[in-house]
Order: sequence, then C-alpha cells, then structure tokens
Amino acid sequence: MNSSQPGSSKTCRLIYKSRTSWDLLSNEVLLELARTSADKNAERDITGLLILSGESFLQVLEGPPDEVNDLYLRIAHDERHGKLRLLRYESISRRSFKDWAMHVVDLDDLPMPQRQVLIRKYPVEEGSIVIPDDDHLALALLLDARRLTVSETERPSGSA
Repeated sequence: MNSSQPGSSKTCRLIYKSRTSWDLLSNEVLLELARTSADKNAERDITGLLILSGESFLQVLEGPPDEVNDLYLRIAHDERHGKLRLLRYESISRRSFKDWAMHVVDLDDLPMPQRQVLIRKYPVEEGSIVIPDDDHLALALLLDARRLTVSETERPSGSA
C-alpha cells in the first residue's frame, strides 16, 4: 500500500502525546510493540518515532493522510494510552523520520551524555524529561531524539 510515492505532496505529519496507562511498561514489552508496529507501519508507508519519558509518550507519524488518520484513531481507542492530546497535524513535502517504520527511544534509558544534551534544553520533572505541550517544542524534542539516536545507533563503524 504505497500510496505516497517519492515527490508526492500527499504526505502528512501527526504528533501526539499521551500517558501510559500500563502500571509497568518494561523495555521488553515496548520493544515488542515497536517491532509489531514497524511491520504494520511499513505495509502502510507510515514512518515515525515514539519517545517514552517517565510515563509519557510522544509520537510522530508521517505518511499518507488516510493511513496516518486511521492509525491515530486506533491509538485513540487503545486502552494503553490515556490523556491523548493531538499536538500537530500538517501536510509535509519531506519526511523527517523516513528511515524508521517505527523507532522507540526511552529517554530515561539514554546514556548520560545524550540525556545531558536533552536535560540542558528541556524541563525535567521527577527525573524524567517533560514532554512539551507546545507543538514546536514537541517536534524539536523528537528531532533531537532522532539526532542523538542516529548518532549512536546508526553511525557507520569506525566513525567518531
């Protein structure tokens, strides 16, 4: 279902935040959810990043509007999400998260040098980086998390 061909203007970006309703969200459960979501998202030409910080989620979804809207409706009815809040919905000409059908970053588990970069830029409450309510700051946090994650996980071997 690749309805968003390269160069197509029919691509959107949706950013939302929510609170996890799970009592304990283990990294194993989160990683399994990411693997399952990545497979489904790839079939629908949806890319994105999910951030977990404390008990809060911040997610960006990019792809064909019908597919992104359908996924967001499923998320809205998912009992694992509480206090769901749409922060941004816009048409885009270029994806910022095109390399990931779904990637998960737990900000609390980042190595300290990467966490310090974020802590200097974003408020911290009860030891976790606060997920912003402002859509511009939320996008900035997502882009910062992408940059920090790529720099550590996808750098060619032998790079500094």
